[in-house]
Amino acid sequence: MLPFNMNHFYYFYVIAKKQSFTEASRELMVSQSSLSIQLKQFERALGTTLFNRKKTGVELTDVGEIAFQVADRIFPEVGMLRSSIQEAEHSVSGRVSIATVNSIGIYVLPAILKSFKERYPDVKVSIDFKHSREVIEMVQAGKADAAIITWSRKYPDLTALELKKNKMFLVAAPEHPLAGRENISPRELEEHQFIAYEEGSPTRTMMDGLFKRLALDIEYTIESSNVATIKRMAMAGLGLAILPEVAIGLEIRQGLLTRLSVPSLSMAQELTLYTKTNRTLSATARAFVEFVYETLNPKQTADEKRKKGARERRP
Repeated sequence: MLPFNMNHFYYFYVIAKKQSFTEASRELMVSQSSLSIQLKQFERALGTTLFNRKKTGVELTDVGEIAFQVADRIFPEVGMLRSSIQEAEHSVSGRVSIATVNSIGIYVLPAILKSFKERYPDVKVSIDFKHSREVIEMVQAGKADAAIITWSRKYPDLTALELKKNKMFLVAAPEHPLAGRENISPRELEEHQFIAYEEGSPTRTMMDGLFKRLALDIEYTIESSNVATIKRMAMAGLGLAILPEVAIGLEIRQGLLTRLSVPSLSMAQELTLYTKTNRTLSATARAFVEFVYETLNPKQTADEKRKKGARERRP
């Protein structure tokens, strides 16, 4: 027996249900002549006749009845499969896995996740806190649906979605000698110790680059990978620190930290969301990406952002 075409099998199934070539061709939206040709090809592949032709229509042969019973089990299941796939592709449920750094996990994601869970209560969110390079590696390895970090670098296998710029400010404890001063000279910073991010981290690299451009020789007295730790050290008067705006609002309002005004000292973290380029995201992961972007950029959707980027890349 020759391998047969599943389309031909389905056409046979519809003809058998309708018991009419006319009705079947109407449902399948193919001509009767084309339908007859394809049925003959199917019968040839099976090596048997499936229908007896009558003036009032067609009737199944004994073998045709066997074929119909098989088809009547298969095609309803195929229809259920199609419905299940469509439902899975559009249903926001299940799990979404996120990899990020502690500063975003502590100060950015909680409010976003609260609103996301209110909209999608059935979704379970898994979050891994790693160093920036490890976060990227998790997405590249397919161990996380998305990564959110504080830099904007290009990777050949990842798609980057810029979320927002997070301004950073120079802060000190209220009793620090520079507190309350206006227009502090950048050169004066060399006289004071800094609490820094660990060497090699994106923010530390940004700080080092800024101080190098300003030709400043800065002493780092304490280094940490944790923004909350750096903030607490600064509040304790152990040195100056450059911290993201989102992490210091409460402490500034409560008078536990003070912002210092230094001309030419300007920094901002670029919050970026990465997904694997050749990996199809689930409906839940897509919903999360859209929700994060729309929360941080309420006037533009993530899809509009991607389309805009595509237009800008055209020659």
